[in-house]
Amino acid sequence: MFSYIRGTLADIDDNVVTVENNGIGYGISTSMNTIRQLPAIGSEVKLNTKLIPKEDSLTLYGFFEKEELKMFELLLCVSGIGPKGALAILGNMTVSDIQFAVAGGDAKAFAAAPGVGKKTAERIIIDLKDKVDIIGAFEAKITSDLSGSKKAAPSTSVKEEVLEALVALGYSPSNAARALDKMTITESTTTEQLLSDTLKQMSFL
Repeated sequence: MFSYIRGTLADIDDNVVTVENNGIGYGISTSMNTIRQLPAIGSEVKLNTKLIPKEDSLTLYGFFEKEELKMFELLLCVSGIGPKGALAILGNMTVSDIQFAVAGGDAKAFAAAPGVGKKTAERIIIDLKDKVDIIGAFEAKITSDLSGSKKAAPSTSVKEEVLEALVALGYSPSNAARALDKMTITESTTTEQLLSDTLKQMSFL
């Protein structure tokens, strides 16, 4: 019914934001990931939305990025996961974190979200195993790293080589990506140096 809502950010209250458009304030439930990306109150904002009807209510959910909305919809397809649980996961993990965790079978990553138990975490991996794009996730993470870094960034091939090496050594893609995120990397960083430093970081995860 609503693809998105664009208006003035009027209020933020826990996991609900109010966006005013043409004199109407829309209460939109969202994740902490989206809240962390919102501009200051009074600024214009656009949220990609999904309306979920119930017998006694209509709840509007909105997300800063389309990718997060799509992941929210995927999580809702998992048995035992409702909107509240999906928001809890998205508040604890980014979209790429979820993709890596599913690809790597990392149930602990999902179980760390409030209200998500071991069985539900395992069910998420089973149900989404064929629905996530691990290559796209890694490319998105690299793009984010490059655009957000103030330092000169290395070529994507260095990170790709290290990720492949870590997976070949038996580490899950999610843990490998998490360790790589903690690395300080410059244009002069070699694959061998990055692999060595990342392996040291892995011992602390």
